[in-house]
Amino acid sequence: DELLDWLSVSETVTSLLMAIEAVWTWTEYRYGNNQVYTVNMAVLSAKLTDMVERRGWSLLPTEFIKYEVYLFTGREMAQFNFRPFCVSSKDNCSYVVINCVEMCTEPLSLLSKEGKLTFHFKHPSVTTCNLPGKCGFILKTVPSKAALWTLRLCTEKEDYVNETVHFHDEIRAEKIHIYFSQEYTDGSKYLYPISWLGWLHSDNAVNKRNNWENKFYYGSNIWFKVLYKFDASTKT
Repeated sequence: DELLDWLSVSETVTSLLMAIEAVWTWTEYRYGNNQVYTVNMAVLSAKLTDMVERRGWSLLPTEFIKYEVYLFTGREMAQFNFRPFCVSSKDNCSYVVINCVEMCTEPLSLLSKEGKLTFHFKHPSVTTCNLPGKCGFILKTVPSKAALWTLRLCTEKEDYVNETVHFHDEIRAEKIHIYFSQEYTDGSKYLYPISWLGWLHSDNAVNKRNNWENKFYYGSNIWFKVLYKFDASTKT
């Protein structure tokens, strides 16, 4: 209850997906550290619904219905049901999902060192473009000895020299939310939140980080993805 109360008012939490990710990370952390806790899935769903209504958060794209996210409830693992938190059709969705150009099997290792993630994306406000390459953007990882990592949206021309994409100013960093997804060989799809996992980069968390990345060795279609939020006036 204390976590959900904080999520309902925190200025740090700006979307439904961030709130869901926070709960997932909270349960992973406590399970991994053998802490006693309980999660009532019905109460969780009701409180998230209340947050959406009170804070005016947008519902998620329909493709999130296909994602499997399991929470440790304190007694067992339970699958989180995305369906009540997704739009009924793509026509009334405020978001678009953008795949990273390249797949990645070690997301936390990538985030902890200097690197880049490239995305192809033409903003609806860009009606004509004659620039070389594809419209898109680059997110660069900023390594840090602290527990938290940073991703920077590249906005300068020099960031795109010799790159396959070019940048338009219509793309804004505050509209970007990055997460990680994986499709297994049996067709099941899993979503792995990363926005609250900074604690995995502390000096004493090497084993926890390695265990977390072991999840990705047996699947295919392993991607960083961006959930991009549109203003109502620009969504077409």
